[in-house]
Amino acid sequence: MLVRCVRIINPFGDPVDTYPGVRVGAVYPVLEIAYFTDAHYVRIIDDDDGDDPGTIWDPEMFETVDGHFPACWSAAMTGDGSLRLAPGSWHRPNFWNDYFDRDPAAMADYADGKAAVLADASAP
Repeated sequence: MLVRCVRIINPFGDPVDTYPGVRVGAVYPVLEIAYFTDAHYVRIIDDDDGDDPGTIWDPEMFETVDGHFPACWSAAMTGDGSLRLAPGSWHRPNFWNDYFDRDPAAMADYADGKAAVLADASAP
């Protein structure tokens, strides 16, 4: 899935002209989409991304360029109405906590999921 940035909303919810890591007009692959009861975001590979897990942004900042869902994505719903679309291995409990704690299995799951999303995004 690819999205184009059409406006920038900073982490405090304010519209701004510029912000590190994202540019109006740029196209980004989407790693994950999450809708929780109190927040929602898209995780993209941004302009400043290196080995980090991408960055999360307000979906209102983007328009869809290519709506094809990566083949590695699956959906996960919880009892509170939350919904996430992401590589399947990322849905396990505490995945992101383990990733940020540098757990080797979580790091490998992240790298595999990111590679699969990027390969799918670049496929003809």
